Amino acid sequence: MISVTGVPDARSSTTVKPRGRSAREGSVARASHEAAYEDARAEYASIRELRKKNWIAAHIRERRYELGLTQRQVADAAGTSHSYISRVEKGDHLPTLAVLQRVLAVLDLELRLTIIDRGAANTRSEAAPVPALPTV
Repeated sequence: MISVTGVPDARSSTTVKPRGRSAREGSVARASHEAAYEDARAEYASIRELRKKNWIAAHIRERRYELGLTQRQVADAAGTSHSYISRVEKGDHLPTLAVLQRVLAVLDLELRLTIIDRGAANTRSEAAPVPALPTV
Protein backbone atom coordinates (compact mmCIF):
# COMPACT_ATOMS: atom_id res chain seq x y z
CA MET A 1 0.00 0.00 0.00
CA ILE A 2 1.19 3.52 -0.73
CA SER A 3 1.32 6.06 2.04
CA VAL A 4 -0.13 9.52 1.48
CA THR A 5 1.73 11.07 4.39
CA GLY A 6 5.04 11.52 2.60
CA VAL A 7 6.75 8.67 4.44
CA PRO A 8 7.31 5.12 3.22
CA ASP A 9 4.49 2.72 3.95
CA ALA A 10 5.41 -0.39 5.89
CA ARG A 11 4.18 -2.63 3.05
CA SER A 12 5.78 -0.62 0.26
CA SER A 13 9.06 1.07 -0.49
CA THR A 14 7.28 3.82 -2.41
CA THR A 15 7.00 7.28 -0.92
CA VAL A 16 4.15 9.46 -2.07
CA LYS A 17 3.98 13.15 -1.40
CA PRO A 18 0.99 14.46 0.58
CA ARG A 19 -0.73 15.53 -2.63
CA GLY A 20 -0.84 11.94 -3.83
CA ARG A 21 -0.48 11.05 -7.49
CA SER A 22 -1.57 12.79 -10.64
CA ALA A 23 -4.95 12.03 -12.19
CA ARG A 24 -3.20 10.30 -15.08
CA GLU A 25 -1.18 8.09 -12.72
CA GLY A 26 -4.36 7.26 -10.81
CA SER A 27 -6.31 6.38 -13.93
CA VAL A 28 -3.48 4.20 -15.24
CA ALA A 29 -3.29 2.41 -11.89
CA ARG A 30 -7.06 1.84 -11.80
CA ALA A 31 -7.03 0.65 -15.40
CA SER A 32 -4.40 -1.92 -14.63
CA HIS A 33 -6.65 -3.36 -11.90
CA GLU A 34 -10.09 -2.97 -13.39
CA ALA A 35 -10.97 -4.21 -16.85
CA ALA A 36 -14.29 -2.34 -16.77
CA TYR A 37 -12.49 0.94 -16.07
CA GLU A 38 -10.14 0.34 -19.00
CA ASP A 39 -13.11 -0.47 -21.24
CA ALA A 40 -14.79 2.79 -20.20
CA ARG A 41 -11.62 4.79 -20.88
CA ALA A 42 -11.37 3.24 -24.34
CA GLU A 43 -15.05 3.90 -25.07
CA TYR A 44 -14.81 7.57 -24.09
CA ALA A 45 -11.62 7.96 -26.16
CA SER A 46 -13.52 6.57 -29.17
CA ILE A 47 -16.41 8.93 -28.48
CA ARG A 48 -14.02 11.92 -28.36
CA GLU A 49 -12.65 10.94 -31.79
CA LEU A 50 -16.16 10.40 -33.16
CA ARG A 51 -17.20 13.86 -31.91
CA LYS A 52 -14.68 15.37 -34.38
CA LYS A 53 -16.43 13.56 -37.24
CA ASN A 54 -20.11 13.66 -36.23
CA TRP A 55 -21.22 15.22 -32.93
CA ILE A 56 -24.75 13.83 -33.19
CA ALA A 57 -23.44 10.28 -33.49
CA ALA A 58 -21.05 10.85 -30.58
CA HIS A 59 -23.82 12.21 -28.39
CA ILE A 60 -26.10 9.24 -29.12
CA ARG A 61 -23.33 6.72 -28.50
CA GLU A 62 -22.21 8.39 -25.28
CA ARG A 63 -25.73 8.59 -23.86
CA ARG A 64 -26.49 4.97 -24.77
CA TYR A 65 -23.25 3.90 -23.10
CA GLU A 66 -24.06 5.91 -19.94
CA LEU A 67 -27.49 4.27 -19.72
CA GLY A 68 -26.00 0.81 -20.21
CA LEU A 69 -28.17 0.05 -23.24
CA THR A 70 -27.20 -2.03 -26.24
CA GLN A 71 -27.68 -0.83 -29.79
CA ARG A 72 -30.33 -3.54 -30.21
CA GLN A 73 -32.28 -2.30 -27.17
CA VAL A 74 -32.25 1.27 -28.49
CA ALA A 75 -33.23 0.10 -31.97
CA ASP A 76 -36.12 -2.03 -30.71
CA ALA A 77 -37.46 0.75 -28.50
CA ALA A 78 -37.11 3.34 -31.29
CA GLY A 79 -38.73 1.11 -33.90
CA THR A 80 -35.70 0.81 -36.14
CA SER A 81 -33.04 -1.80 -36.87
CA HIS A 82 -29.85 -2.61 -35.01
CA SER A 83 -27.82 -2.00 -38.17
CA TYR A 84 -29.38 1.46 -38.55
CA ILE A 85 -28.33 2.45 -35.01
CA SER A 86 -24.88 1.03 -35.70
CA ARG A 87 -24.49 3.16 -38.84
CA VAL A 88 -25.72 6.26 -37.01
CA GLU A 89 -23.28 5.70 -34.12
CA LYS A 90 -20.36 5.18 -36.49
CA GLY A 91 -21.11 8.59 -37.97
CA ASP A 92 -21.73 7.07 -41.40
CA HIS A 93 -25.41 7.97 -41.52
CA LEU A 94 -27.43 11.02 -40.50
CA PRO A 95 -30.91 9.98 -39.39
CA THR A 96 -34.08 11.75 -40.42
CA LEU A 97 -35.63 14.07 -37.85
CA ALA A 98 -38.41 11.57 -37.16
CA VAL A 99 -36.03 8.71 -36.39
CA LEU A 100 -33.65 10.97 -34.49
CA GLN A 101 -36.53 12.09 -32.25
CA ARG A 102 -37.48 8.48 -31.52
CA VAL A 103 -33.89 7.47 -30.75
CA LEU A 104 -33.38 10.47 -28.48
CA ALA A 105 -36.66 9.75 -26.69
CA VAL A 106 -35.39 6.24 -25.88
CA LEU A 107 -32.26 7.89 -24.44
CA ASP A 108 -34.43 10.26 -22.37
CA LEU A 109 -33.33 13.26 -24.46
CA GLU A 110 -35.24 15.88 -26.42
CA LEU A 111 -34.30 17.33 -29.78
CA ARG A 112 -34.38 21.13 -29.98
CA LEU A 113 -33.72 23.28 -32.99
CA THR A 114 -32.17 26.72 -32.86
CA ILE A 115 -32.56 29.28 -35.63
CA ILE A 116 -30.11 32.17 -35.55
CA ASP A 117 -30.63 35.32 -37.61
CA ARG A 118 -27.05 36.16 -38.63
CA GLY A 119 -28.01 39.09 -40.88
CA ALA A 120 -29.69 41.24 -38.28
CA ALA A 121 -27.81 43.97 -36.44
CA ASN A 122 -29.04 42.56 -33.16
CA THR A 123 -28.36 38.86 -33.34
CA ARG A 124 -31.22 36.90 -31.90
CA SER A 125 -31.90 33.23 -31.63
CA GLU A 126 -34.88 31.09 -30.84
CA ALA A 127 -34.73 27.56 -29.50
CA ALA A 128 -37.78 25.36 -29.55
CA PRO A 129 -38.65 21.70 -29.39
CA VAL A 130 -39.09 20.04 -32.74
CA PRO A 131 -42.80 19.71 -33.43
CA ALA A 132 -44.28 16.25 -33.52
CA LEU A 133 -43.82 14.85 -36.99
CA PRO A 134 -46.62 12.91 -38.64
CA THR A 135 -46.17 9.16 -38.56
CA VAL A 136 -46.28 7.36 -41.83
